[in-house]
Amino acid sequence: MFSTTPARILLITALALTAALLGLFGRLSVWQWQHIQLHSTIETLGGITACLISVILFIRSQEKLNACLAMLATGFASMGVLDTAHAISQLGDSFIFLHSVASLSCGFFFASVWFSNKRRLGSLSELRFIYFGFIILSISIGLRALLFPADVPKIMPLFDGGFTMAAVLINLTASLLFIASVFKFYQMYRQQGDRQYLLFACLAYLFGIAAIIFPFSRPWNGMWWAWHLVRLSAFFITLVFIAKQYGKYLGAKQGDD
Repeated sequence: MFSTTPARILLITALALTAALLGLFGRLSVWQWQHIQLHSTIETLGGITACLISVILFIRSQEKLNACLAMLATGFASMGVLDTAHAISQLGDSFIFLHSVASLSCGFFFASVWFSNKRRLGSLSELRFIYFGFIILSISIGLRALLFPADVPKIMPLFDGGFTMAAVLINLTASLLFIASVFKFYQMYRQQGDRQYLLFACLAYLFGIAAIIFPFSRPWNGMWWAWHLVRLSAFFITLVFIAKQYGKYLGAKQGDD
């Protein structure tokens, strides 16, 4: 059923999630629960899961120098590193900055699917340069924000407990980039019949929803926790699917040998 009616299932899932969040917006907005340890655990699990997804996609991209998989692998790696730094950062500007930059960087690489689809990288060295180069850049940004939090742009709450315009724009931009990639992934699924692209479409939608919820949330309220859970669920679903696909890939490769 999943393979024969993907558009319907994608649409129903999107509408159901959106309706649930809108229906519970009032209650979630007033509910407050500060639990730093649980938040750190959720973000650490998400960061590690993103890194695992990245490694699998990177390995798969090397065989045919697939530019699309290489960009996705880089996006997951960048998000994983920055989200892990976000998980261990102190409350303050760096806390919000690291999460916002993580979403923006991953959104950028997801949106690059419009240009990288059906393209091959020039060489394995080029693939590795892009992948490890952005990992090193993400690590340097994370470490600087952790070691010198005073140097991070001020994007934390103002007088009303909301976020500055800079923080809102970063997350809205990330959301638009994710949503833009949804249409391309679905088009790729229709053309190639590979269900991993349908999964990426769903994942991009969930990331986009999580990022767009950000301006309407406040630290530690119900909406704040809602988008954390949406992202974590998306990570785990993707990891399970990608791991299974990679297992089949390895089995087929050993069979050929």
